[in-house]
Amino acid sequence: MLILFLTFDTPEDTDKFLLLYEKYRKIIYYTLTRFKFDEYTKEDLSHDIYIKLASHLDDIDISDSKKTQNYIITVTRNYSLNYLRSKSRKPESFLEDIPVLLTASEDILEHLINKEQVHWLAKEINKLDDIYKSVLELKYVNNFSNDEIASFLNLKKKTVEMRLYRANLILREKLKGQGDE
Repeated sequence: MLILFLTFDTPEDTDKFLLLYEKYRKIIYYTLTRFKFDEYTKEDLSHDIYIKLASHLDDIDISDSKKTQNYIITVTRNYSLNYLRSKSRKPESFLEDIPVLLTASEDILEHLINKEQVHWLAKEINKLDDIYKSVLELKYVNNFSNDEIASFLNLKKKTVEMRLYRANLILREKLKGQGDE
């Protein structure tokens, strides 16, 4: 059970927050569930996410439900990823990468090239329109099915599939262009 005590400057802010809570609480819960957190952690993280949303109410346009939903999913996902990173922080060491290199049957140069390509791909994805970024993120980062993405974004499954297809085409073209440099 979620119990938060927040104070807002205006009744409009209170109403806006309550509307966000009622409309998107299941999406937040479902997104947290995808990270396979236990119930206590999901509850703690959802409290933190609601506090974060409350502190950014001015940034949320509730008249555009798709944009708001994408924003809330992104906030939830990023908060969850940051939480996981903070839980798994260890002192970084270059030597930790060496066993991976030795067992993967590839040399260091090949490994660095692959890392560079992943970095380049992430930059190119960030340049895409939001409609493509959101479906790519939900599909490949959060591992949602096309049906789940369609449900989250209030789209038809065919629209999701078409956006994934087009995003992949755009990225392939950019990849071809990268090879020409």
